[in-house]
Amino acid sequence: MTMFLYVAVFVATVLALEGIYLLFIAGRADQATVKRRLGTLASRFQAGAAESSILRRDEAAGALEDLVDIIPGGSNLGLHLYRAGLTISPPRFVLLSGAMGLAAWLLASVFLNDPVRSLPFLAAAALPTIQMLRLERKRMNAFEAQFPGALELLTRALRAGNSLTFGLQMAGEELPDPVGTEFQQVAEEIKLGKSVRASLDNLQYRINVPDLPFFVTAVSIQTTTGGNLAEILDNLGYVIRERFKLYGKVRALTAMGRASANLLAVWPLVMVGALYAVNPKYIEPLWTSESGPYMALTAFILVVIGYFVCRRMAKIKV
Repeated sequence: MTMFLYVAVFVATVLALEGIYLLFIAGRADQATVKRRLGTLASRFQAGAAESSILRRDEAAGALEDLVDIIPGGSNLGLHLYRAGLTISPPRFVLLSGAMGLAAWLLASVFLNDPVRSLPFLAAAALPTIQMLRLERKRMNAFEAQFPGALELLTRALRAGNSLTFGLQMAGEELPDPVGTEFQQVAEEIKLGKSVRASLDNLQYRINVPDLPFFVTAVSIQTTTGGNLAEILDNLGYVIRERFKLYGKVRALTAMGRASANLLAVWPLVMVGALYAVNPKYIEPLWTSESGPYMALTAFILVVIGYFVCRRMAKIKV
């Protein structure tokens, strides 16, 4: 039994380390490779249709994806991973998340010599999801920041007499991810025979940015009724830039609220560490007593809830 426990700890630790590498390190290693893989994955996400692939999946992969769909929110997991810029498949992400939680629980069980009191460490399985949501928010913010520049480049291409498809292709080649990846995918879909409206709807489905629907609507109206698209996009880019200026002012005014949330989240950990350094016996009941781990878990949950409430109070939509 002891040998089986050590083997389980080893396997779970290896999988957890792989998950940490894929989520925190691999995406930064080669941006060109990540951009190419995201371009390949982009065709899987179509507006108004379930996630599908033009490639036939084997039975094992299909069964794993069906199991992922049963999990709450699992049907949209692939889309969230794509928005986060992660090329890992949803089944593998779920497997690595479970391995991370299992590894934390097994290691805690070995050190504390009590599997029941180590149950709170299973919460480590949520760390990959937290990292995924953080990367998703970061990538969507990057798209929003790059969007005015992409509109300016597209406007110049149109005023030079080029077509919309050529302008999108040029923006896709010249600009970095995520704008470059998404615009290049739209251009490729149009070249393959898909309508402009359908390609832009797919772009809007893949990218969750509030300014994007205005661009999609403007281009759709122009392709249907005609008009000066270059002037429309130029005005849209100006409005987005002005909104960013106002957003910067709002962030400066709400900086104190965000700083308070960060301080309140870190302070309990700092206090526990300081008290342990001064008098370890004062803190030991948190893991030696029967109710200590549950009290610590409750306090941790309350701190997390308070953090998100403070952040939500300091967040103002512009």
